[in-house]
Amino acid sequence: MGCSCWRGPVRWVGLLVLATLPWIVGCAKPSGSVTGKVTYQNGPVKGGQVIFAGSDGHSVMADIKEDGSYQVEKVPVGEAKIAVTNRSLRAAASMPKGSAPPGKQSGSISPEEAKRRYVPIPTKYETPDTSGLTYAVKSGPQEHDIPLTGNLTPGGTGGPGGSMGSGKGSGSGPPKK
Repeated sequence: MGCSCWRGPVRWVGLLVLATLPWIVGCAKPSGSVTGKVTYQNGPVKGGQVIFAGSDGHSVMADIKEDGSYQVEKVPVGEAKIAVTNRSLRAAASMPKGSAPPGKQSGSISPEEAKRRYVPIPTKYETPDTSGLTYAVKSGPQEHDIPLTGNLTPGGTGGPGGSMGSGKGSGSGPPKK
């Protein structure tokens, strides 16, 4: 004799859930996880963030570890533009010794640590639209190293406290000869 619990409305709800389950699961957007190393001038970029911007407008970010490695999770499958930024390290490195960054949180690092980890990189890498870096993300785990190239702009990210300008001067007078 069968169970009477599968009679009436309960049976129809159960069947409806079973029938729609493949559709619900199929609607989850496929994603991948990307690991790799960020380097500049044959050395690791020792801190900052890597940003993967998907063509759907969804962006994911991960911290760069001291050895230059990163791991980004849940990156949408498809062509992604990549940015590498270490502005926060540059800002912290320019602070006086022993001071705390503004609004210091538990994840913030000291100016001394920031100076040790900060590696100047060309400013073009700071946004996905200007970096020129792309990667075709596939479903599942994958590896993608990010070698940064190019020269630093004078007055750009050449060191702690450098301006974010174009390197064409401060606008406060004619260039020095």
